[in-house]
Amino acid sequence: MAAVAVEDPPMTSDIPVDRFVSNDDPAESWKSWKEHIDPVFEVGSLPDTHVGPSVTMQSYNLGTVLVGEISAPAQTLERTSRKAAVQGLDHVLIQFYENGSSLIRTDRSEVTVRPSDFVVYDLSQSVMVSSSAVTATNILLPRALLGNRSGLVSALHGSVFNTTQDKGAELFAFYLRRLVASCDGLNAHQAPNLAEAAASLCATALPSWAVDGVAERRVSLKVRAFIQDNLGVPELGPEMICARFGLSRATLYRQFAADDGVQNYIRNRRLSQAMRLLTEPAEDGRPRISSVAYAAGFSDERSFSRAFKRRFGCLPRDAAAERAAGSPRVQPDDTLGDWIQQLGL
Repeated sequence: MAAVAVEDPPMTSDIPVDRFVSNDDPAESWKSWKEHIDPVFEVGSLPDTHVGPSVTMQSYNLGTVLVGEISAPAQTLERTSRKAAVQGLDHVLIQFYENGSSLIRTDRSEVTVRPSDFVVYDLSQSVMVSSSAVTATNILLPRALLGNRSGLVSALHGSVFNTTQDKGAELFAFYLRRLVASCDGLNAHQAPNLAEAAASLCATALPSWAVDGVAERRVSLKVRAFIQDNLGVPELGPEMICARFGLSRATLYRQFAADDGVQNYIRNRRLSQAMRLLTEPAEDGRPRISSVAYAAGFSDERSFSRAFKRRFGCLPRDAAAERAAGSPRVQPDDTLGDWIQQLGL
């Protein structure tokens, strides 16, 4: 059963909007809620989970970005590596918490999100979340819209930054909340400029961690951005990175200990990029496997195919079929899922 359909309020806005509103049956509402969130996360219940009238979600499509607000029940959320791979999304989800808290677990860290915090999700990576009832404002956008800050997203996955400690983040939170509150009264011709402003403020607000004085964390972010920008370079590896940043091998390995080493991190980022190249729509058809292998920094097609199968459980040539089989089943009114898949195309 899909989300309950409701008529939009009689506003002058022609901004596309998708709404979730619970019904009078908690069991049916919970089922509908899980289906509504499934394009991003697999949802699980907690002992205090209850989908009552207070559970709502509004999403507005501004063309290049999605913005909205959510009042969610206590729940668990999981985005698995497999789900991320078969969807092939290269998007960033950022949430601003107004009420409630969540425990965020990634491969590298475990952090708590509280009111006045932003949390960053790189949708090409896995994450687990355990939440109380939460009220938050969301923005979802393609990584490329963050411009020269886009390389930071991978390292910031699962990170939290607070508006009380950063005026740029405070300004972004104010704009995002006012934008969402105004969407029901906006016209479509206003959307492109407003979306561009939201993406620009978002990029500006992403933390560099320099203000914290944590030198190693700052270097780690720069290294990860460098890796992301040079995935197609066959020589990319510890020697090249150490020379570029003046690091010892011991320091570099320590920074990537949670990723099972820098070589493993580079290989996984290359494979994620390869999956995106294989599954993204293209006017001239799917690219050749060899072309994708070289574009992702692999020296030959055979080693690429072996690594790809170990990571994703299928061969590169089967990636499109595997993506179709593993993607969430689209319901006739799965507006949010369609928007997310089409964003940035």
